[in-house]
Amino acid sequence: MTVPPLLRPRARSRSLVLLVALASCSSPAGTPLGGPAPVAYAGKAQPPAILRDVSMIDDDNQWNNPFVPGLRTTMDGRVALRVQGGPSTLSFYLFRPESLDEPILTSPAGAHLLADTTPVQVVLPPAAEPNLLRVGHHAICDPTQEFPVDGEQPNPYACGADLANDCYDITVISSISQSFRAVRMWGTPVTVEVASPKTRDANIVRVELGASVQGVEISLSPEFAEVAVTNDGRLLTGRVGGAARYWTNPNTGEELLRSYDLMYSVLPSGADPCDITAWTDFHPMSHAPFDPNMRHYGLAAYPFRDTEGRLIGDGEDMGGSYPWVDREGSNMFMTGVPGYITEQSEEDFPRRCVVEGCEQFTYAMDFDRGFLVAGLWTHGKLVHLDARINNVDWSVGSRPDAHYLVDLYEDEQGDPVAVRFGAGRGLGTSAPGYPGNENILDSLQNMLNHHPAARPITPRDVVWVMSSGVATDEVVFDDFLDPRAFIVSNMQASVTQLLDYRGFSTGVPVHWNGQHRDIGVNLGISNQRSYRLDHMVDEDVHIQNAATSLGFQVPPYGLVEAGTGRTEPVALGGFYGRGFWLDGTNRIAYEVPAQAEPLESDWYIGLFVDVRSADGATRSLLSFPDGSSVRLVDRDTLQYVRDERVMHAVTLPESSAGWVHLGWNVRDRNRELTLLVDGFPFDRFDSGRPFFLLPEGTLALGRGPDRLAGDADAGVRGWVDDFKVLAHDVDLEIACNHAGGTLVALSGDTLASTAAIYPEWAHAEVAQSVRREAGGRYACFHDYSADNAATLANIPAGAESLRNTIIFPEGPLRAGVPRPDSSDNAFCLSCHSSSGVGPMGLEALALHPGVNLEDDPRRQPHQPPRRVFGNIPGGWIPAGEGEGSPDEPMRAPPEGVLIDRWVLAH
Repeated sequence: MTVPPLLRPRARSRSLVLLVALASCSSPAGTPLGGPAPVAYAGKAQPPAILRDVSMIDDDNQWNNPFVPGLRTTMDGRVALRVQGGPSTLSFYLFRPESLDEPILTSPAGAHLLADTTPVQVVLPPAAEPNLLRVGHHAICDPTQEFPVDGEQPNPYACGADLANDCYDITVISSISQSFRAVRMWGTPVTVEVASPKTRDANIVRVELGASVQGVEISLSPEFAEVAVTNDGRLLTGRVGGAARYWTNPNTGEELLRSYDLMYSVLPSGADPCDITAWTDFHPMSHAPFDPNMRHYGLAAYPFRDTEGRLIGDGEDMGGSYPWVDREGSNMFMTGVPGYITEQSEEDFPRRCVVEGCEQFTYAMDFDRGFLVAGLWTHGKLVHLDARINNVDWSVGSRPDAHYLVDLYEDEQGDPVAVRFGAGRGLGTSAPGYPGNENILDSLQNMLNHHPAARPITPRDVVWVMSSGVATDEVVFDDFLDPRAFIVSNMQASVTQLLDYRGFSTGVPVHWNGQHRDIGVNLGISNQRSYRLDHMVDEDVHIQNAATSLGFQVPPYGLVEAGTGRTEPVALGGFYGRGFWLDGTNRIAYEVPAQAEPLESDWYIGLFVDVRSADGATRSLLSFPDGSSVRLVDRDTLQYVRDERVMHAVTLPESSAGWVHLGWNVRDRNRELTLLVDGFPFDRFDSGRPFFLLPEGTLALGRGPDRLAGDADAGVRGWVDDFKVLAHDVDLEIACNHAGGTLVALSGDTLASTAAIYPEWAHAEVAQSVRREAGGRYACFHDYSADNAATLANIPAGAESLRNTIIFPEGPLRAGVPRPDSSDNAFCLSCHSSSGVGPMGLEALALHPGVNLEDDPRRQPHQPPRRVFGNIPGGWIPAGEGEGSPDEPMRAPPEGVLIDRWVLAH
């Protein structure tokens, strides 16, 4: 079937596209608006400032970047299991953070967190039976939690000769099928023994399997894939492949027939953790927020919404595949982007093989790329992530002889600039540590954060190192948590779902990247549909708005009219990940909805821009629905404009090329505009009239409204990324974070030239905010030359981090005393609110007298697990803010050892 007309975007046939050059007019009487700017469609984008690798694998079948395989692990993040194992085997690895000498993202290319890139393989007896159709996916069930529970048997425990080793008793959950009609679940007790535990020499020396136990048979599917189990051993999640099946809503008794994929099962209260025989009732993931048995899992805190804010009803399919649920059950991840490289237009994407003969390889149509997240940290709204884990939108082989060179860009002379495409799906690589499937996601979360080199380095607060089967990156969640975010655009396309004529889910995602697909039959056995790409039709592009607020109406997306722009098919064009090319004639238009109550607040606005014009013309950057706008003259001058009059002009710091970040703290009823350049205050304009108001209307990035005389008004030409509008101002550190940096105090000549760019009053305001004497010098430490060039881990000598002083003045966290009262901390209130559910409410910030930090169930996302078990080597945790672990080796008691004193001040 094709997409129903009412559900399809506005489309444009390419045969009707006319490229027209329009002249701009001069400004009316008064302050001139700027010189002429030609309005002409400019063809392909110019090469981005950062041409990062997106193919992941080099010509020698080795990793191009640091890599942590996406594996299922024990709850200490050490023993790891390949999800998609061999035909009859389980494949075990060991993560060894003690081997790290520098942060994961800046370490040498390769899978260095693994003790050995060759797994320990053992035969799984049920998988060795003859005449099996498929040995499916596997997960570890390890009910080792932060706080003791009755009857617990936490991992690891001391074992082996002289009790010098660590052992883990776990249950491996597997799915095995004999036909396409059903899949059988299995649970297998496994003991894994690790020698020299928690040291640089740690390695697996023994894996023993007990007797496998049969679980439920799931009909109408040969698979229960991407299996995961939470750290209480009670919530099992995975997918069943998308075949149409009946499901009866236990709350209403209503029977639904849908093409379900993502499913879950939660153990009844009387069952033991990891009991494979007790997972019998499976429900579509959308039912979780309505299921009383799911109330203590964060992913069920809010009803799910798609990326454009539409409710996903109870019992509807989620419209994605390849799920992963984190260890606490707080967030659900899935994929939702279809396509393969050989279906793409040769005219739009000229390409050639890296190694002759790559055209012989064929690819299945599926939607196992494009990771999204929804749950507690997104108020239930799906968000399309922008990171290297979404390295490419299309299926293209991982091994080098399947790679393509695609002419994505043109330089200033009009010559093509090729990008190497690879590692999307299929034709797996032999790179060391490759886990056998490109599209399986996992994260070590905070499991290894006791080790300094394993901690995230991005200057934000809620950050995870996340991995697919081919890529590792840090993913930031702060902006999705913000209950007063209005626009958060990472330049990814929206992903929604095709609905049938009744408005019911079909299980088919719609990727709003501007391409038109006729969608046909459900193949019924996997996450595959018949998608036919029509090269002759362009659709509107929907730039995702990842603001998740429930407190007011946010624009559902940014509209790019059909045929006027594209989303990047690889993680390029952005300061980080994807960006959007503004060619001077196009724009991203956000329709600001009417609000039940006026949004009377301070604001923060920010974006990265890489201007490529140098003609002296005034071009529109931002146009607000109140008629005010921001314009740029090349990279030199910024103007505030109203009624086609320049009300204030700012000469920008000299910048010949590359990214610049522009931000504004908008205060005093939108009359005080503080401009931040590259994250540091640069100019302040006090206006008699408000600017940047957001009544109902259009907020545009790029080409603005036509001028009063009727002439088209050219927009900025260049790349943009990370456009944010927040219904609150931000402190100096967070403003710097939005600009990709962190605030530092300077001594000597360190960053002196950077500090000298900014006015004295800006340095004085920083000094006042950190309660220091005036006269000091400060900077937003940043580096836009490459990914991760400026991080929390490489602050230069002569620069002192001010991060915690600004965002956590009541801190630091200290062991042996209660957590401080953060109820009035503005930074904390950018995530926690009176309407927040569970840990996102205000109770999470309150002082609990008499409850010491190490006994407090409230933990910040970056804190490592509070208990450690088994053998603990001497000097295992080095002294830092905390005292470090004992110099002499020790053995934890059965209930574990609390480590907060070792890692925190006290």
